[in-house]
Amino acid sequence: MSEIKQYAALEYVVEVLQKAILGSKVKQLAPDEIAIIDGNAAIGIKQQVERNGSTTSIVIRDKKEILYSEDLLETVYHIHKGATHDAGLKAALLNANIMINGLNIEAELIFHAIRDQFYALGDSYEFLKFIEKDNQQMKFNMTFGDDVVFELIVLNEPTAVTITAISGKAAAPAVKAAIKLDVESVSLEINKQFKAS
Repeated sequence: MSEIKQYAALEYVVEVLQKAILGSKVKQLAPDEIAIIDGNAAIGIKQQVERNGSTTSIVIRDKKEILYSEDLLETVYHIHKGATHDAGLKAALLNANIMINGLNIEAELIFHAIRDQFYALGDSYEFLKFIEKDNQQMKFNMTFGDDVVFELIVLNEPTAVTITAISGKAAAPAVKAAIKLDVESVSLEINKQFKAS
Protein backbone atom coordinates (compact mmCIF):
# COMPACT_ATOMS: atom_id res chain seq x y z
CA MET A 1 0.00 0.00 0.00
CA SER A 2 1.49 3.34 -0.94
CA GLU A 3 2.03 6.03 1.68
CA ILE A 4 -0.28 8.45 -0.16
CA LYS A 5 -3.20 6.00 -0.18
CA GLN A 6 -2.43 4.86 3.37
CA TYR A 7 -2.76 8.39 4.75
CA ALA A 8 -5.32 9.81 2.34
CA ALA A 9 -7.84 10.52 5.12
CA LEU A 10 -5.21 12.39 7.16
CA GLU A 11 -4.09 14.44 4.16
CA TYR A 12 -7.66 15.32 3.23
CA VAL A 13 -8.51 16.49 6.78
CA VAL A 14 -5.32 18.58 6.88
CA GLU A 15 -6.03 20.08 3.45
CA VAL A 16 -9.58 21.11 4.40
CA LEU A 17 -8.53 22.63 7.74
CA GLN A 18 -5.44 24.37 6.39
CA LYS A 19 -7.52 26.07 3.69
CA ALA A 20 -10.12 27.14 6.28
CA ILE A 21 -7.59 28.58 8.76
CA LEU A 22 -6.25 31.58 6.88
CA GLY A 23 -2.51 32.11 7.15
CA SER A 24 -1.83 28.68 8.63
CA LYS A 25 1.10 26.49 7.62
CA VAL A 26 1.50 22.73 7.48
CA LYS A 27 4.39 20.79 9.01
CA GLN A 28 4.86 17.05 8.41
CA LEU A 29 5.92 15.45 11.72
CA ALA A 30 5.82 11.80 10.61
CA PRO A 31 4.18 9.89 7.74
CA ASP A 32 1.04 9.52 9.87
CA GLU A 33 1.16 12.87 11.70
CA ILE A 34 0.88 16.48 10.53
CA ALA A 35 0.66 19.79 12.40
CA ILE A 36 -1.22 22.87 11.26
CA ILE A 37 0.55 25.93 12.64
CA ASP A 38 -1.59 29.03 13.26
CA GLY A 39 0.53 31.82 14.76
CA ASN A 40 1.78 30.55 18.14
CA ALA A 41 -0.74 27.70 18.27
CA ALA A 42 -0.69 24.31 16.58
CA ILE A 43 -3.24 21.63 15.80
CA GLY A 44 -1.74 18.13 15.74
CA ILE A 45 -3.48 15.59 13.50
CA LYS A 46 -2.56 11.89 13.48
CA GLN A 47 -4.07 8.97 11.61
CA GLN A 48 -4.18 5.66 13.45
CA VAL A 49 -5.37 2.27 12.30
CA GLU A 50 -7.12 0.44 15.14
CA ARG A 51 -6.14 -3.07 16.22
CA ASN A 52 -8.82 -4.69 14.07
CA GLY A 53 -7.00 -3.28 11.04
CA SER A 54 -10.13 -1.94 9.36
CA THR A 55 -11.10 1.04 11.53
CA THR A 56 -9.24 4.32 11.21
CA SER A 57 -9.04 7.05 13.81
CA ILE A 58 -8.11 10.64 13.09
CA VAL A 59 -6.80 12.02 16.38
CA ILE A 60 -6.72 15.82 16.65
CA ARG A 61 -4.98 17.72 19.45
CA ASP A 62 -6.27 21.28 19.59
CA LYS A 63 -5.37 22.67 23.03
CA LYS A 64 -6.14 26.29 22.06
CA GLU A 65 -9.58 25.29 20.67
CA ILE A 66 -8.80 26.82 17.28
CA LEU A 67 -11.36 24.57 15.56
CA TYR A 68 -14.05 25.88 17.93
CA SER A 69 -13.04 29.53 17.66
CA GLU A 70 -12.86 29.29 13.85
CA ASP A 71 -16.29 27.56 13.68
CA LEU A 72 -14.75 24.43 12.14
CA LEU A 73 -16.22 21.70 14.37
CA GLU A 74 -19.21 21.22 12.02
CA THR A 75 -16.78 21.10 9.07
CA VAL A 76 -14.85 18.29 10.76
CA TYR A 77 -18.09 16.53 11.75
CA HIS A 78 -19.26 16.46 8.12
CA ILE A 79 -15.80 16.20 6.52
CA HIS A 80 -16.78 13.10 4.52
CA LYS A 81 -19.38 15.11 2.57
CA GLY A 82 -16.70 17.12 0.77
CA ALA A 83 -14.84 14.08 -0.55
CA THR A 84 -17.17 13.63 -3.52
CA HIS A 85 -14.35 13.02 -6.01
CA ASP A 86 -13.20 9.77 -4.34
CA ALA A 87 -15.73 7.19 -3.11
CA GLY A 88 -13.06 5.23 -1.20
CA LEU A 89 -11.87 8.33 0.64
CA LYS A 90 -15.45 9.37 1.40
CA ALA A 91 -16.18 5.93 2.88
CA ALA A 92 -12.94 5.99 4.90
CA LEU A 93 -13.79 9.43 6.33
CA LEU A 94 -17.40 8.43 7.06
CA ASN A 95 -16.25 5.35 8.98
CA ALA A 96 -13.31 7.04 10.74
CA ASN A 97 -13.51 7.76 14.45
CA ILE A 98 -12.54 11.43 14.52
CA MET A 99 -11.33 12.45 17.97
CA ILE A 100 -10.64 15.98 19.21
CA ASN A 101 -8.82 16.34 22.52
CA GLY A 102 -9.94 12.89 23.69
CA LEU A 103 -13.58 13.14 22.58
CA ASN A 104 -15.31 11.81 19.51
CA ILE A 105 -16.23 14.74 17.20
CA GLU A 106 -19.94 14.39 17.95
CA ALA A 107 -19.24 14.36 21.71
CA GLU A 108 -17.04 17.46 21.27
CA LEU A 109 -19.92 19.24 19.51
CA ILE A 110 -22.28 18.10 22.27
CA PHE A 111 -19.96 19.52 24.94
CA HIS A 112 -19.93 22.96 23.29
CA ALA A 113 -23.71 22.84 22.80
CA ILE A 114 -24.24 21.92 26.47
CA ARG A 115 -21.95 24.71 27.64
CA ASP A 116 -23.74 27.19 25.35
CA GLN A 117 -27.15 26.02 26.63
CA PHE A 118 -26.13 26.58 30.25
CA TYR A 119 -24.72 30.01 29.41
CA ALA A 120 -28.00 30.89 27.66
CA LEU A 121 -29.89 30.03 30.86
CA GLY A 122 -28.15 32.84 32.72
CA ASP A 123 -24.95 34.34 34.03
CA SER A 124 -25.01 32.02 37.03
CA TYR A 125 -23.30 29.17 35.15
CA GLU A 126 -19.64 28.97 34.28
CA PHE A 127 -17.52 26.10 32.93
CA LEU A 128 -14.54 25.35 35.18
CA LYS A 129 -12.54 22.38 33.92
CA PHE A 130 -12.65 18.88 32.51
CA ILE A 131 -12.22 15.98 34.90
CA GLU A 132 -12.31 13.24 32.27
CA LYS A 133 -12.67 12.82 28.51
CA ASP A 134 -13.08 9.33 27.12
CA ASN A 135 -14.34 9.09 23.52
CA GLN A 136 -18.12 9.34 24.10
CA GLN A 137 -18.13 10.22 27.81
CA MET A 138 -17.00 13.35 29.61
CA LYS A 139 -17.02 14.72 33.13
CA PHE A 140 -16.50 18.38 33.89
CA ASN A 141 -17.05 20.91 36.64
CA MET A 142 -19.25 23.97 36.40
CA THR A 143 -20.15 26.64 38.90
CA PHE A 144 -23.56 27.98 39.77
CA GLY A 145 -23.29 31.43 41.27
CA ASP A 146 -20.20 32.35 43.22
CA ASP A 147 -19.62 29.29 45.36
CA VAL A 148 -21.58 26.23 44.18
CA VAL A 149 -19.48 23.79 42.14
CA PHE A 150 -21.14 20.78 40.56
CA GLU A 151 -20.03 17.99 38.26
CA LEU A 152 -21.72 17.12 34.98
CA ILE A 153 -21.38 13.62 33.57
CA VAL A 154 -22.33 13.40 29.89
CA LEU A 155 -22.60 10.17 27.93
CA ASN A 156 -23.17 10.26 24.18
CA GLU A 157 -24.93 7.03 23.26
CA PRO A 158 -26.20 6.14 19.77
CA THR A 159 -29.82 7.02 20.54
CA ALA A 160 -29.57 9.52 23.42
CA VAL A 161 -27.33 11.91 25.31
CA THR A 162 -27.56 11.44 29.08
CA ILE A 163 -26.59 14.31 31.36
CA THR A 164 -26.24 13.81 35.10
CA ALA A 165 -25.43 16.54 37.62
CA ILE A 166 -23.77 15.81 40.95
CA SER A 167 -23.93 18.66 43.45
CA GLY A 168 -21.94 18.84 46.65
CA LYS A 169 -23.63 18.28 50.00
CA ALA A 170 -23.10 21.93 50.93
CA ALA A 171 -25.39 23.17 48.13
CA ALA A 172 -28.76 24.42 49.34
CA PRO A 173 -31.80 22.30 48.38
CA ALA A 174 -33.24 25.18 46.32
CA VAL A 175 -29.97 25.46 44.35
CA LYS A 176 -29.87 21.70 43.77
CA ALA A 177 -33.48 21.82 42.53
CA ALA A 178 -32.68 24.73 40.16
CA ILE A 179 -29.65 22.92 38.74
CA LYS A 180 -31.70 19.72 38.32
CA LEU A 181 -34.43 21.59 36.37
CA ASP A 182 -31.83 23.28 34.18
CA VAL A 183 -30.08 19.96 33.48
CA GLU A 184 -33.42 18.46 32.39
CA SER A 185 -34.05 21.46 30.12
CA VAL A 186 -30.57 21.28 28.58
CA SER A 187 -30.88 17.50 28.15
CA LEU A 188 -34.14 17.88 26.20
CA GLU A 189 -32.60 20.52 23.90
CA ILE A 190 -29.39 18.53 23.30
CA ASN A 191 -31.28 15.35 22.47
CA LYS A 192 -33.56 17.30 20.14
CA GLN A 193 -30.52 18.79 18.41
CA PHE A 194 -28.35 15.67 18.13
CA LYS A 195 -30.58 12.60 18.44
CA ALA A 196 -33.92 13.56 16.84
CA SER A 197 -34.44 11.39 13.78
